[in-house]
Amino acid sequence: MAWDLESVIPSPSALPRRGTQWLCFPATKGGLSLFHELLEKQLIYSRYYLADAGKPGELRAAMDKMTRDMGHPDVLVYNASKFKTLHILDETAESISEDLLTNVGGALEAVKMALPAMKARNQGTILLTGGGLALHPNPGLGSLAIGKSGLRSLAAQLHDSLTGTGIRVATITVAGFVSKDSPTHHPDRIADLYWQLHSTPADELEFEVVV
Repeated sequence: MAWDLESVIPSPSALPRRGTQWLCFPATKGGLSLFHELLEKQLIYSRYYLADAGKPGELRAAMDKMTRDMGHPDVLVYNASKFKTLHILDETAESISEDLLTNVGGALEAVKMALPAMKARNQGTILLTGGGLALHPNPGLGSLAIGKSGLRSLAAQLHDSLTGTGIRVATITVAGFVSKDSPTHHPDRIADLYWQLHSTPADELEFEVVV
């Protein structure tokens, strides 16, 4: 599948400025270099560190370097997933296990890296990008559906485990295609939702928002 990056990246004006610095972890430079350029035009600082979310060692090394360079993050947004169009009956135990390293394992690894500093400050935000496949599985996207279900479960467990710590945890279940032509799934609207969740008091935050 080819993504039109211009249609799925929110306009920088829709992103919160309020002194924020954006630190990204793409597997390849690709669209992140475009996103970096768009942010720079709006005078929003950003840096990116290459890491494959399905390779825990790479992810840990990249997050360690980010921490040394920039300090501990206040907000963690996990948006990685392994997308492929393959029927569930054509999957294997090995292929699903490999995909789960990106779809779920990378999220857990990133959270465990960010969590100690958040706990020490009694505040922080963890947002996991889910998908409608967690609610309505499609056998043609079998592995991803399992991954999104697992990510949703992870979000619920983290939310319950961190209640009372001041740390916000939620999953944004995006049940539709993000596009600038969509009135319900426009990227600016999705970006605003992330900011709203980050701004909600931790004890008022539900573990899931479906959009």
